[in-house]
Amino acid sequence: MTNGQARGGSTHRTAPGGERPAERAYAAEPGIVRTALAVLRRDGLRLYGRAALVTGLVALGGLLLTVVGFVAAWPEFDEIRLGAIQARIDEDSYAPDGRRVNTMWLILLACLPFLILLLHLACTALQTACVRAAAEPGGSGPRGRFRTVLGVYAVRGVLVWAPLVLGILVQLYFTTTTFREYTVLVPLWEYPRLNPLLEYGPPLLGLALTLSLRFGWALAPAASANQGLAPLAALRRSWSLTWGRAASWLRALAVALPLGGLTVGLYLLLQAAARPTRSWAASLFLEWGPDNAYGAYVAGVLAPIATVLLLTGALVLPPAHTTLAVLHQRLARTWERQSPTRRSPRRDRRGGPHGRRLPLRTAACPRG
Repeated sequence: MTNGQARGGSTHRTAPGGERPAERAYAAEPGIVRTALAVLRRDGLRLYGRAALVTGLVALGGLLLTVVGFVAAWPEFDEIRLGAIQARIDEDSYAPDGRRVNTMWLILLACLPFLILLLHLACTALQTACVRAAAEPGGSGPRGRFRTVLGVYAVRGVLVWAPLVLGILVQLYFTTTTFREYTVLVPLWEYPRLNPLLEYGPPLLGLALTLSLRFGWALAPAASANQGLAPLAALRRSWSLTWGRAASWLRALAVALPLGGLTVGLYLLLQAAARPTRSWAASLFLEWGPDNAYGAYVAGVLAPIATVLLLTGALVLPPAHTTLAVLHQRLARTWERQSPTRRSPRRDRRGGPHGRRLPLRTAACPRG
């Protein structure tokens, strides 16, 4: 028996009397951020070109949806304008009727799902492109369809935001329906002080659950786009990869926190730079649209918000999705390498440990 055989094959014989160490099974890999930057250097122009195209399409869809919302709310704007004119004639102060303002809020809530769908379409297109760009050379495997990844975004959005919305609704229930005086609704700030646990507990608990779910499911779109998983399977896969081991969630947290900080910081910076667009949008509305100062005011409020959201998404989403795709690949490979070591050696019914098959007994073989 040679020395290499005696040591379990840890060396390979190169010549008689000569040996060389075996190559390591897993070579050292570059960091996640370094790998993502390499992908962006190679395919950054293509990814940002797709981001610009997707952002333009989302802007057109959002503009069309905004026009529909303004048309639906225009009777309310018109009534508010007429009320203001009449108050000016009577030399009286004027405040818009709360019912009309509530109607506008309902129209905005009705348009919100379509806006979220536009954003999810954009994220899906960029996520699939970033996963293909970050794929390893020669890697083969199923790739998620566009509608499957879109389903992951939709299901994750509903499940993530449900705890926060439920917490806010519980808080509103305790602060607007518990204390009434002769069936007259008192403004929220005039209610007696509640128990802080009832007043702040539900929304804070909902926010904590929302952040936990969002962090645990951060890799679900990348898992679906990379492995072709269905929405629920992608959510389970992301949760197991992120929260499965302490090292995994630490790596995920080290990637998610800088990306979140970059997104928020860029949004605030662009928001400060986009303030002049408010007056420009109001002036354009009055010049090219109907003569309604209240409609112009709303258009001026929405213009910088929409501009900043589109620019932030176009600049941040390509590197963010690329980094998350690389993170998913690293965590998936680590999980696959370490999953066999998590299982204890099994003794097969017809074999030895680790599935080593032993000779089958036959009727001619003596027992014992």
